[in-house]
Amino acid sequence: MATSSFDNAKITSYGDRMQIFGLGSQWDTKSILEAELNILKLRQKPFETKKSDYESEKQTWTALQNSLTNFNKIVTDLKDLNTGGKDVKLSEEGFFTASATGNALDTSYSVSVQQLATKQRLMSDQVSEGPLSIDEKVQLNGKDLTITADMDLKGIAKEINSGDYGVDAVVLNNKLVLTSKQSGIDNVIKFSDSPAWETLGLTQGGAIKNELQPAKGAIFTINDVQITSNENSYTEIDGLTLNFTKETTSNIDVNVSRSADQLVEKVTAVINAYNSTINNINSLGGEKGVLQGEGIPRNLKREMNNLLYGVNNGGSMLYDLGISLNKDAKNGSLTFDQTKLREMYNSDPQKAQQMLGKDGFSGQLYNVIDNYSKSSGLVQTEIDGLNNRIKRIQDTLDRYDNQFEQQKEAMIQKYATFETMMGSMSKQSDYINAALGLKNNNDN
Repeated sequence: MATSSFDNAKITSYGDRMQIFGLGSQWDTKSILEAELNILKLRQKPFETKKSDYESEKQTWTALQNSLTNFNKIVTDLKDLNTGGKDVKLSEEGFFTASATGNALDTSYSVSVQQLATKQRLMSDQVSEGPLSIDEKVQLNGKDLTITADMDLKGIAKEINSGDYGVDAVVLNNKLVLTSKQSGIDNVIKFSDSPAWETLGLTQGGAIKNELQPAKGAIFTINDVQITSNENSYTEIDGLTLNFTKETTSNIDVNVSRSADQLVEKVTAVINAYNSTINNINSLGGEKGVLQGEGIPRNLKREMNNLLYGVNNGGSMLYDLGISLNKDAKNGSLTFDQTKLREMYNSDPQKAQQMLGKDGFSGQLYNVIDNYSKSSGLVQTEIDGLNNRIKRIQDTLDRYDNQFEQQKEAMIQKYATFETMMGSMSKQSDYINAALGLKNNNDN
């Protein structure tokens, strides 16, 4: 069976143009070209593999850095915790808040709020826009205030706000609204007997004309003793602070006591995060770990564990607070016996604070982790090094890509020339065969 000259023809788009290889010849030119191009591409393979390895390692370092950063946020909660205070519980929420320092008595109080302190608020008459043509020196809360003829209402408000008059001024709907900065009946707004205030409509006959809100003092009872105050807070009980927000309908009990609950909660969170970090380090730096053989995971674990023996206060160590290494010491994780911490806190809260706070365990642990996790830390140094290596490899790959495109174009041209030559030879062969066939027919 005769083979057509079109049987091996294959269409390609090499060189961003349509081409037909194998037309008029028995050669599979397209496959030959593809084989050569694949061989040319193979030299990039080791670089691509190495780049992929570096990117995978970079992801591991980045994940470790993020994990350490999150760990330090939990450590910060313990570091910044004020364990010198006492626990305060209210029998009903929503009416006032209460906080107690370490010198507050462990006792209970019965509190009710009859009236909240308010700031006096006054309003002028509505006046026209533009200069008010008031030229007068007046007094506000006993201090001189100069109003000039070119001032409009906003100008007067600006002058008041820029001075030390104890009043906030704002213009609303062409009305001057004055509010005392302090609450209570001792902080009412006082005007001098002046025509200017009468013109603005703030006073009339020497008295306040438009009062939006009167100045009132807070009225509350503590253990059935009525107390008044210019402010909605009370700090006269040693170590106890009350901040009133709403009038009560009945007495509310305030119970003050020493409690280690908050401290135990924060320490538990740190120990859990500590163990999670240690397990992660063991996994990354252990046998078959992505960071096996790297010094950073090993050194970080060693520095973290060394803190257990570096925190000491008068002979007491973290073990006395219930924090100790797991029985499997090689693992490096911690155990926490909260009973020991509660006992230490109840007997000597200041020592517990010093050993666990910013000058003790949590402060030192924060510094260790920060040295590795911060933007200029040891882990970031590894990431930066990998970024540089990845960039160098990418530069090499980009250079190879440019060379490949140039060599590919040369190969396409070479095989296109080959196709032209083979096509010409095929035509000559067909002509010779046709001529020989004609001669044979004539001979017969």
